[in-house]
Amino acid sequence: MIRVALAMLTHDKAKYLALVAGIAFATLLISQQAAIFWSALRSSTYGVQSASAADIWVMKPNVEILDLADPMKEGVVNQVRSVPGVQWAVPYYQALGMVRTRQGSFRPVLVIGVDDATLIGAPAARMVAGDVHALDAPNAVIFDVSGYQQNFPDLPVEIGQEVKIGQTRAVVAGFCKAPPAWGGQTVIYAKRSLAVRMSRETDNTVSFVLAKAEQGADPAQVAERIQRETGLKARSSATFSAEIIAWMLKFSGVAEFFGVTILMGVVIGIAIVGQTFYLFSVENVKQFATLKAIGLGNRKVLGMIFLQASSVAALGFALGIGVASLFFAWFGPGTGGLRGMNMPTAVFVGTGVFIYVMVVASCFLSIRRVLTADPAIVFRN
Repeated sequence: MIRVALAMLTHDKAKYLALVAGIAFATLLISQQAAIFWSALRSSTYGVQSASAADIWVMKPNVEILDLADPMKEGVVNQVRSVPGVQWAVPYYQALGMVRTRQGSFRPVLVIGVDDATLIGAPAARMVAGDVHALDAPNAVIFDVSGYQQNFPDLPVEIGQEVKIGQTRAVVAGFCKAPPAWGGQTVIYAKRSLAVRMSRETDNTVSFVLAKAEQGADPAQVAERIQRETGLKARSSATFSAEIIAWMLKFSGVAEFFGVTILMGVVIGIAIVGQTFYLFSVENVKQFATLKAIGLGNRKVLGMIFLQASSVAALGFALGIGVASLFFAWFGPGTGGLRGMNMPTAVFVGTGVFIYVMVVASCFLSIRRVLTADPAIVFRN
């Protein structure tokens, strides 16, 4: 019966290819947009991911995300250090700066200042050239390699190049991989003392305080204690990342933008696949009736329909997810706005489950016509 079911499915090649193409296109659209959506949300927490040595972030009560930091006085670092349960605490600074290109124009950059002594907050795990300890050299900075190539296309990606950020001469001491910032700025890492000079800050030189809970202590509980004793807002790294993502979903418009595209894929999948598979089953009622006339029961007919649906869903999903994976393999390692993006396992599995459920649901629309088909119609003119 398997061979018969597959022969019936592929008999009309035009309808069969349209069915597979519809599933593949729906898979491509849903998986690609969902993966870009998730990658974009994850990139908003890039600073938290880079500062993996810290498990607590402390900030002013009005701060909700990394990009909207409200700088604080230097003394807050000692306040946090004095709270029981805190193993260490260091300052973290970020601000917008301006880099002068070789053509004389200015481009915005996101300057991240890491602790001068420990370099906590530097992208040690994402370096592609050089080492974070090169920041110890005078006026040394680490560039996001993609942003460097965009701002200085005429310069080789080599350590030792000199650039001007604000009124400060800087020397490129290394390159890292960073996802694109929401504002499109290039990300630059430097010691906090140098970052402050680049942004010409004079008073408030601490954007966040990064802290580490003592061994065996729960970071969330230590964060609550910091908040209670200092009046500042403190969050564990995991909680802060989740709050950033929630804020982006609520206020940035990214959910609506990608949601419409993902919904379009769902509608296309249901409309094309559902209608095509329904028509396929209805048009083959006479063939199913013939099988019933020679003694095939409804249970086996039902199994044939689900086999057809499963084979089409598997082939269409494989083609669509394959093209989506090639898309990220091509653009993810590049220098454009899609750099650093990839397809997480949850999107891969979720898309597959949705496609299969959608195709099986289409089967249910046609099952009644098939199961109630009278074998006598085989002998009618």
